[in-house]
Amino acid sequence: KNRAVHESTMKAKRSAQAAEVRSREEATAEATAGGSSLAEELEFEDEFEDEFEEEDVVDGAGEEAAEMEEAELEAAAAGGGGSSSADMPDDGLNPSIGGRFYRAGDAIEEGEELRVDASAYDMLHRARLEWPCLSFAVVPDALGEDRAAFPHTAYFVAGTQAEARGQNRLLCLKMSAMHRTKHDDESDPESDDEEGADEDALLECQTIAHPGCVNRLKLMPQAPHVCATWCEDTSVRLWDLSHQLGNLHAPGKGGGGASARGEPLKAFGGHGDEGYALDWSPVASGALASADCAGKIHAWRGSAGGGWAVDAAPYEGHVGSVEDVQWSPVEAGVFMSCGVDSSVRVWDVRRKGASAITVDEQHGADVNVVSWSKQVNYLVVSGADDGSFRVWDLRSIRSGEPVALFTWHRGPITSVEWSPHESSTIAVAGADDQVTLWDLALEDDPEADSAARGRDDLRDLPPQLYFVHQGQRDMKEVHWHPQIPGALACTAADSFHVFKPANFGDGQK
Repeated sequence: KNRAVHESTMKAKRSAQAAEVRSREEATAEATAGGSSLAEELEFEDEFEDEFEEEDVVDGAGEEAAEMEEAELEAAAAGGGGSSSADMPDDGLNPSIGGRFYRAGDAIEEGEELRVDASAYDMLHRARLEWPCLSFAVVPDALGEDRAAFPHTAYFVAGTQAEARGQNRLLCLKMSAMHRTKHDDESDPESDDEEGADEDALLECQTIAHPGCVNRLKLMPQAPHVCATWCEDTSVRLWDLSHQLGNLHAPGKGGGGASARGEPLKAFGGHGDEGYALDWSPVASGALASADCAGKIHAWRGSAGGGWAVDAAPYEGHVGSVEDVQWSPVEAGVFMSCGVDSSVRVWDVRRKGASAITVDEQHGADVNVVSWSKQVNYLVVSGADDGSFRVWDLRSIRSGEPVALFTWHRGPITSVEWSPHESSTIAVAGADDQVTLWDLALEDDPEADSAARGRDDLRDLPPQLYFVHQGQRDMKEVHWHPQIPGALACTAADSFHVFKPANFGDGQK
C-alpha cells in the first residue's frame, strides 16, 4: 500500500466528517470467495491459495489521526497559494498543524469547537427525514455499474421508527443530483462536476404504510422490489414495492396491484417475540431467514406460484436473542447467526436441532451483527456490544481465534459490511456516533509514524483504519453502494448521510 500521498488525501485517510477540533481563535476556514460444499462437511477451502493466509491476530486498539493543514489554508486565504508538497513529509502528514484530531468520546475543551474536514470527501450529502430510520437498503438500479462521474443518483428503501405506531412507513427514496463536494481550498479545472459542486441533492419519496416500527428490512437480491420487514408487532412481512419504485423512476408509471394498494404479499406471525435478524439468500431465490429475541430462527422458501412457505419448526441453539443472520454467498443450504450469548454459529439447513459450528467470542457481550464476504467467501466479520469487531477465517473458525481483532469503537457495534469492490475493506458503524472504514491490507508505515511523532492525538492509530465519518447521532446501519465504488450511506437517529471518501482505493494504486 502506498501511503505517500498528497496531504489532502492523507487527511482523508486519517480523518472524518467531524474529525477535527481546533480552537476558535485558530480556525480560519469553514469545513463541515470460494469454499467447497458446506452442505456435507462445512469445511472451507481457499480457492485463491496463498492470496489470503492465516496470520496472527491483529490488535486494533489505539487512537485515530488526522488534521487539516491550517498554515496552508491561511496562506491560501492570503493569496499565497499554500505550502507546496516539497514542504511536507513524504507521507503527506504535517505534524505541526494546529488543532487536534477528535475521536468520538473525547472531551471538548473550553474554547474548542468541532470542524468538518471537507477535503476528506469526494461527496457528502445529508438528509433529515420526518422520523428516524433504524434500517435501510440500497436498491440496485439500471444506471450502470462502477459509476464514477458526478452527479450521482441512488435509490434506497428505509423503514421508520415513528412516535405512534400508525405513523410508520416504508420509504422508497431517490436521491439525485448528488454532486461532488467542492472544497474551499481547491479548484480543479478538470473536474467533471465543477458547476454543480456543493449543490443540494434532490430527494424524492414514495411511501407505503407499515403497521408498526420497522426493526429491520432487507431486499430480495433476485427481485429487489420485494422487501422483507421485521415489525415491532412480532410479525415478519413481505412487500411488493414495484409501484413505489416505479413511480420514482418514471412518475405515474408504477402500475397497480398489491403494491399500489399497500397490502403485504405475505405475513408470518409464528415468531414468539419481536426480532431484528433478517436476511435473504443470494444463492437460492426466495429463501429468507428470520430470527427473534426468543432465540428462534425460521427459514422461508419460495413456493409454486410466487408465494412463500415458512417452516413451522425453528432452528434452535442460541441462548437468548438472535441478533443477526447472514446466508452464505455461495452455498444455498448454509447460513450464519449471532446472538446475545456471545456466540457466532454456522448452520446447515438440514439440521435444526443444533448449529454445525459454534464459536464463543468469550467477551461476555452481545454479538450484534455479522457480515459474510462475497468476494472472499471464507471471511466473516462480527461486531459486538463491547465495541469490538472480529474477522474470522471459516477454514479455522473452530479454533475460536479470529484472524483480526479491533477495539477502536467506544460503543456497541451496530452494523458491519464488507466492501463489494475491495476484498480487504470493511465498513463499521457504532453507537459512539462513528462510521469507520478499515483496509486489512494496510500495514504500519514508518514514515507516517515518524511524521506523527510528538502528536499525542495521533499515537497508536491502527494502520488498518483509513477513514472516520462522524456528525450523526446514534448510528444504526451503514451500507456500501454496489454500483458506485467507494460510496456509502448510513442512517442514524437524527439523519441520513450519503458520502464517498476522497481516499477510497488509494491503496490499490
